[in-house]
Amino acid sequence: MTISITNRPAPAWLRELAHGRASYEELLGWPVSVQVGKRVLIVAIGQVLDAVTMPASLGARVHAELGIAMLSAPVVTEPEGKRWTFLTKPLDRLRPNIAADLSHLRVDVAPHGAHIVIPTEPQTTSGQEWRWIDPPSPTRTLPPAYAVIGVTRRLTQGQELAA
Repeated sequence: MTISITNRPAPAWLRELAHGRASYEELLGWPVSVQVGKRVLIVAIGQVLDAVTMPASLGARVHAELGIAMLSAPVVTEPEGKRWTFLTKPLDRLRPNIAADLSHLRVDVAPHGAHIVIPTEPQTTSGQEWRWIDPPSPTRTLPPAYAVIGVTRRLTQGQELAA
């Protein structure tokens, strides 16, 4: 019995993900992995960066305010564009009362050890897939998580968003 092994090139989508992963790691030093089953890139939360996710309408307001304060963050959105995720410097820990305030607003801080999906390339700003609202840059540092949280709380003081 003879076993033959056929070498086939990796599918284009896998090569694209591998190239994107290398780009993020080389440009930004982010711990990016390929999630082959879902055909996406994911980044680990907790050591190099954290993530704050909110409804897009609130995210647009927070993004504008952070820009005025020169604290703009990379912002990624899901394919539907309904939720925005701000990437920040790692947060030591979130005070419980703040987590409760944020949950009423449908704002979530990703727990350490979680992963978030990021676009295939650091420059992907359009299309039907995950895309950057504000792409990351090696020359821009991530803002503190509490800057994003503070602006969010200030803009929504006394409000609750409808589920």
